[in-house]
Amino acid sequence: MSTLIRRTPSPISTDDPFTGLVRRMFNEPIFTPAMMSGTWVPAVEVSETNEAMLLTAELPGIEEKAIKISIDNNVLTIAGEKEEERSDAPPAKNYYLTERFYGAFQRSFALPRTVDTERVEAEFEKGILKITLPKLPQAKGKVIEVQAK
Repeated sequence: MSTLIRRTPSPISTDDPFTGLVRRMFNEPIFTPAMMSGTWVPAVEVSETNEAMLLTAELPGIEEKAIKISIDNNVLTIAGEKEEERSDAPPAKNYYLTERFYGAFQRSFALPRTVDTERVEAEFEKGILKITLPKLPQAKGKVIEVQAK
């Protein structure tokens, strides 16, 4: 399970590609546990606006009906399966390289208490899953005007 933590890009990495690469080499894991186990984990981006948190996941080659989204105890879970094309016939081709992953996946994210779990919406188009997690009204902030007397 992943906990959502605000991440601000470093000014160094945006100005100098080489410095950013070196920083990422030492600060980010080269192999994640999922990569080492051989399982497929879809890439996600989590962002935030004043109104909502947005989670976008890349799910190429997956049908909409194969995706399951749930929220339980403020944990958002995305699960599904990408099925491999199989046939009983002898292989028509020999592979020299294959980097495509197949099989079941599951990603879980601990949501902040500011998310209104009753109004979550999800849409899936062209292999991209977009989940909108609206904020509760009290989490959106409020501007208080100062009045002179």
